[in-house]
Amino acid sequence: MDDEAGIPASDRTGYQACPGVRSRVNFGDDVAERELITRDLVKKRILGFFPIVSWLPVYSRDLLRYDVIAGITLAAFAIPELIAYAQLAGLPPQYGLYAGIMAPIAYLLFGTIRQLSIGPSSSEAILFASVLGTLVIADPSRYIALAALTALLVAVIAFSARVFRLGFMVNLISGTVLKGFLIGTGLVIIISQVPKVLGIPGIPGGFIESVVAIAASLGDTNVYALAIGLGGIALLFLIEYRFPQLPSTLIVVIISIVLMSVTRLADRGVQVIGAIPGGLPALQIPAFEPGDPAMLFPLAFALFLLAYVETMSIGRARARHQGAPVDANQELVALGASSFAAGIGQGFPIAGSFSRTEMNVRNRAKTPLTGAFAAGIIALVAVFLTGLFANLPEAIIGALIIVAVLHMVDMAGIRRIAAISMPEAVIAIATLFGVLVFGILAGVFMGVILSLLEMLFRVTYPHTAILGRIGDTDRFGDTSRHPENQVIPGVLIFRIDAPLIFANATTIKERIMREVQADPAIRLVILDMEASPIVDITAADMLGDLNDDLIIRGVALRIAEATGRVRDLIRRAGYEKSLGKIGQETKIATVLAEWEAGKGGEVQGGTEEGA
Repeated sequence: MDDEAGIPASDRTGYQACPGVRSRVNFGDDVAERELITRDLVKKRILGFFPIVSWLPVYSRDLLRYDVIAGITLAAFAIPELIAYAQLAGLPPQYGLYAGIMAPIAYLLFGTIRQLSIGPSSSEAILFASVLGTLVIADPSRYIALAALTALLVAVIAFSARVFRLGFMVNLISGTVLKGFLIGTGLVIIISQVPKVLGIPGIPGGFIESVVAIAASLGDTNVYALAIGLGGIALLFLIEYRFPQLPSTLIVVIISIVLMSVTRLADRGVQVIGAIPGGLPALQIPAFEPGDPAMLFPLAFALFLLAYVETMSIGRARARHQGAPVDANQELVALGASSFAAGIGQGFPIAGSFSRTEMNVRNRAKTPLTGAFAAGIIALVAVFLTGLFANLPEAIIGALIIVAVLHMVDMAGIRRIAAISMPEAVIAIATLFGVLVFGILAGVFMGVILSLLEMLFRVTYPHTAILGRIGDTDRFGDTSRHPENQVIPGVLIFRIDAPLIFANATTIKERIMREVQADPAIRLVILDMEASPIVDITAADMLGDLNDDLIIRGVALRIAEATGRVRDLIRRAGYEKSLGKIGQETKIATVLAEWEAGKGGEVQGGTEEGA
């Protein structure tokens, strides 16, 4: 045996390199070779769905130590939060624990963001409750089943998006829309928890109705509940700012439970969450009626989009630190698997958690095993220790949620956006008010639509510039920004700072014609295409029409600085002959030089395809 594949040299005729596949022996049998290559590619593709295989074989005892410590800390931080988010979603507390157990275990196998903590989140919980809460569901078990079914629908959407490689959908929600959405959602969540802190009954309805109702109920405030809630908020801030290494939520929960256990505050109207059933969830598909999936699909799609954006936002922030790439399409698989696990485990929709991921980073978690260790501890609590939480005050639940979402109300972020781009600030503010006035689900879609409309407006009415020579060089710049740039007499050098496509073709033609009509001395129009990497058929035909209109006025049209793809399309459209030869050598300076030499009708350039 004298080769790396273990095949005798006498049995092989050579090697063939296959992209993405290790060298394989060529037996002279094409069928056998193709089968080998196919098996290797299939194996590679299957393993690609399980990123765990890239790091588990080299997992060390040192990494294990970090992950175990981080997992214990994460569980201490997460358990009260999971209980709180279940209540925020309108579910009994134990269902938050169920989702917190199932989702991280699935993410361990499929996820690529190594420090991500996935599970119930405040924005997902309130979005779910705000929509499902509007339905008249008298049977609590049906509400619970619909929550699990929604998680399964999110999984179906995520898997479908992966099949069609729709990872780019993360870009459907811009940063400005997400900012406005998160601020609006944060305010909705805070208002929804104020009644718990005040010790008054919960108030159904939207943000504005809740504010009005709370103001009308201030006279019914339970001062004991208020003292516990405000004390919990103050203690959370104190621990987080002075002792950030400590599990602030667990400490506050323990203190409040002890306080309720040794005093008679319950007799004074301070509400507690009550007994939490112990045990683990039965793995099953929830019962549902035939019309339920269609009814829940818009909600599931919004939850999917929000969860994916939140998760990928965390992933992008962590990618440069974890030393491994974050695969947007693979994260669709991970989100789908985690949502499926939460659904069959009687949980509810999940997402990547900013606060819990930050806790993992702070505790130097190394791999997704951190989440699995935390899930194991949460499972033990769900089986043996749920009774300890029976005396947890509702006011503390409200305090935990309020403090957890305060970071979402980032008004400084709005001011920063306004200082950079007022149109984008308007979109962020419109999204914010859309959430507050029309509801969270409507706010999500309103923000996406506004963002897409803003993008369409920018494409339809792109920035353009009239260029002049920079000093004595062969470079050209915007004369509106730099008036010292020298305009060439009789020449209009026009640059488009956007793709030239059907949406803006007419706008561009009209702008050029206005400039030509305003200056009868113009005899040459040079279209600088350097900033226009894409041209479609409609735009190419517009160039032909523009050339015809300019010829009538005795003006020549030439194209310069075009990319290879643009040149190829213009050639295929049949306009190179009328517009002059275009190639990689066709620069603004060369077009000018030939025109000034009296060769304006015979502009030279490369003609090779793709040049």
